Amino acid sequence: MQTQFLKWFVNAVPRAPKKKGVLMAVYFWWLDYFTPAGRAVASLFPLSMFAGMVPGFWAAWVFGGFIFLFYLGLIFSLFITAKRSKVQIKNVYVARVYEGEIATLEAEILANSNLDCVCLGANRLTPPLKGIDSEFAKIKKGLSQKLECYIQTKQRGSFKLEKVSANVLEIMGMLRWPFAYSDSVELLVYPRPFKINQFSFLTKGVSGMAFSPYLMPAFSRGMNFIGVRKYREGDSLRDLHHKAFARYGKPFTKEFEVERGSGVILFLDTAALNFSERRHLENAIRLTAGIARWLLDRQILGRFFIDENEISVTCGNESFQMLMDALARIPTATISQNKKPSVWSPSARAMDPVLRIGLYETENALINKHIIVGRRRKNSNVENADSFLFIDENLKAFETLGGGDLS
Repeated sequence: MQTQFLKWFVNAVPRAPKKKGVLMAVYFWWLDYFTPAGRAVASLFPLSMFAGMVPGFWAAWVFGGFIFLFYLGLIFSLFITAKRSKVQIKNVYVARVYEGEIATLEAEILANSNLDCVCLGANRLTPPLKGIDSEFAKIKKGLSQKLECYIQTKQRGSFKLEKVSANVLEIMGMLRWPFAYSDSVELLVYPRPFKINQFSFLTKGVSGMAFSPYLMPAFSRGMNFIGVRKYREGDSLRDLHHKAFARYGKPFTKEFEVERGSGVILFLDTAALNFSERRHLENAIRLTAGIARWLLDRQILGRFFIDENEISVTCGNESFQMLMDALARIPTATISQNKKPSVWSPSARAMDPVLRIGLYETENALINKHIIVGRRRKNSNVENADSFLFIDENLKAFETLGGGDLS
């Protein structure tokens, strides 16, 4: 009986917001149809009624009545404005940003009638986002104009912008009519990668012998010459580009195409045993992004996994963007989230060394090294010490524990 009740309670948690649908509808209606000035004036109406409860203060009721009649006239004016205005929104685009940055949303506003005052805005945003409307513009009939509004982000994620609208103000500027875009737009907020300068843990101990050959520039390179880049420590001296060295006075090295299929396998395990471990998920994602960039810069990232899902990886900026898109779409950790750990066994068996980033310790013959974000469990039975690196929740111990330098 208790088990059935718990199942019912867990299933009922996601449906709880639906009971507040009326309140949310009123709140969204308030944000959609009232300008900041209109909200300030409208808030005086309940304030005047509250003040009218004071004995003998009848003037407050008179003031509240004037505000009520004022808004009745504004609502009529708003419907007239909406009926006469004809607006189309096209070519909506929002660029990807990193968490904490401001995203720019662009849209083309086509006016089929004269618009004296219109602005672009993104309404009904989730709590991690905050919309900032564009400047007001005046568009003549038959013309179009590109407007930009802004969205302040707080955390990474994939967000659906359900209501991008062109807001047309009525004559008094207290109310506005939102002409919504017919489709939704996805805003991808990337995790902010930890910048890694060194990564000595990758080649540490017996378990690091599998990774060492991939850090040798001449080991897995192809035969095709693709360009010239700045010299990095460890590059072969026979690959120095002498003409570029003589021209710029700095060492440059020849760069060759890496043989496809060879490289380190990076595996992000998002499963956790309890909520105290799941709260470290965001830092594990940021660390994964930093290590992936470090591996891509050296062209030694062969494959990338998020749990059982493999993300296509090739060398270059396009590959890093695909990787960051996948990291941004990982659901955020919640109390009701229940993701049980499982044995990692990809459909295509891993032939190259595997680096795992996870929230708990595990033993797997396919994995060579583990980075555990969070505290080590008391009942841990880790045998091979050089294959495990435990990092606290703020990742400040990454350098002192031999993992590398973070900046």
